[in-house]
Amino acid sequence: MQQILLILLLMTSLWSSQLDDHLQAKIESEPDHIKSLYSLNANRPLWIGHAKNFHTLSDALQNSYFNYKHKNFYQDTIGQYSYLLHNDMNLEQDIEELTQLDIALTKSYIALANFIVHSDVDWKKVSQKLEGLKESKDIKAHWEMVTKSNPSSSELFNAIVNQNIDSFLHSLTPLSKHHKELIEALQRYENMGELPKVPYGKDIKYGEYNKRIPAIKERLVISGDYQREAHYSEEFDSKLQESIRSYKRRFNLEENNLIDKVTIYYFNKPIDLLVESIITNLDKLKVFPNTFPKEHIMVNIPDFTMDYYKNDVSILHINAVIGRGQRPTPIFASSMTYLELNPNWNIPESLVRKDLIPTMIEHPDYLEENNIHVFKGWKDKKEIKDFKVEKLLPYQDKNSGHIPYRFVQYPGDNNALGRIKFMFPNKYSVYLHDTDNKSLFARRYRVYSSGCMRIQRPFELLEILKPRLKSQDVKKIDFYRNNLKNKVLKFTKKLSIQTTYFTVFKRNELIFFRKDIYGYDKFIQESIKTEEANSSNIYLSENLN
Repeated sequence: MQQILLILLLMTSLWSSQLDDHLQAKIESEPDHIKSLYSLNANRPLWIGHAKNFHTLSDALQNSYFNYKHKNFYQDTIGQYSYLLHNDMNLEQDIEELTQLDIALTKSYIALANFIVHSDVDWKKVSQKLEGLKESKDIKAHWEMVTKSNPSSSELFNAIVNQNIDSFLHSLTPLSKHHKELIEALQRYENMGELPKVPYGKDIKYGEYNKRIPAIKERLVISGDYQREAHYSEEFDSKLQESIRSYKRRFNLEENNLIDKVTIYYFNKPIDLLVESIITNLDKLKVFPNTFPKEHIMVNIPDFTMDYYKNDVSILHINAVIGRGQRPTPIFASSMTYLELNPNWNIPESLVRKDLIPTMIEHPDYLEENNIHVFKGWKDKKEIKDFKVEKLLPYQDKNSGHIPYRFVQYPGDNNALGRIKFMFPNKYSVYLHDTDNKSLFARRYRVYSSGCMRIQRPFELLEILKPRLKSQDVKKIDFYRNNLKNKVLKFTKKLSIQTTYFTVFKRNELIFFRKDIYGYDKFIQESIKTEEANSSNIYLSENLN
């Protein structure tokens, strides 16, 4: 490399103008995005004769932090001709190859930058697959993907001129903390190689001895869940028990103090599947904002959890119940602006059709037993007494028109929203709220709502939110909580909230894997562009100039 740098620095103007002329003729046949970048440099070489930039780009192309799919990005062409930089330059003999080398470096630079922004996923195709669920399965799936423009020619050129290509590429990387953690996980799992198979057999209980235990311990050493020992005993001891618990938490397996067939099945899953999951989550970062606000709430749907973050540190982590497969929780961003104590639940018309009517047919006293009141429309405050399900039967079909009744569950311990809800206006009518069914939080797969997010300890969240409330409201919270009157408390400062879909993530220095509960990861994996499509489309940009 020292020889390359020396030779590049020794190139002189005696032959540079000849190279300029040849390059200008060649780029005339190149696409507009190539010509646009060269035009900013007066159609002169961007890389030949600029040792630092050449070196930085070469390193970036081979750096998995940027090129985590190890894509070629014209590196074959670059490798084919870069040997010329090691020898005494014979311009008349090598001008064609040097020109091709400079253009290949430019193409690779643009391709890498665009890959960092978008990856090689056809995100429009992913959106179409989500929309297709409505027709094929009557599922309304919503993911508000953040659309980002490719870097402009001026941005690309300025990084070359200022010799800060590495910093520029880092600035394009979305959600850098998440990205870095996933890259570290990817490198670890790619380097594991093929994992040794653990034999199946009967379930092993804590305290038992079994000849398969040494193989299990060795398998856990490789995945980082057990500390290597000079000799592995055949005992299911306390050290192995804690390692098994850690492993099961990472994969959301049942924690039952057993090494059962499910555990062995996960031990034996091909490492390539885990690598693919990590890569898919790196791809996923591309359609979220490049940064989250310093203070925000994030709900990770496949993990069934909610976190309150300050400066990238979770200060509150609680379990959540999210939308079932037929009614998935939407992925979007909003701002929390107020909360309600003792909320009323205005039952959406869709749930009246899907849930309430069938329930009332089977249980005629359901409304009275669950404190649900009926009104004529949304403006009339006069309650309809002794409402019978027969009035709803003509509206069972959604094509029969709007249901002319409003169903409201009044505040109380059996209210589906619990005693508090946190509001962030959105077109999906979903929010965070308490629940009357606390038992759901003990389940591993908490997919029971109709789209809203129920949280396990809502009043701990309220404590954190108190600085955003008026002081007079804070003083009266206990009073409000002790009666059943609905009370709205407005924020003095809004709070960002983001729902996400990360099936691989880092927590407490460990890498966690979660099930693709809605099948979105599969859609992404099915929407990877072919190499041919990448070579023709990846460079297209709305902001070439």
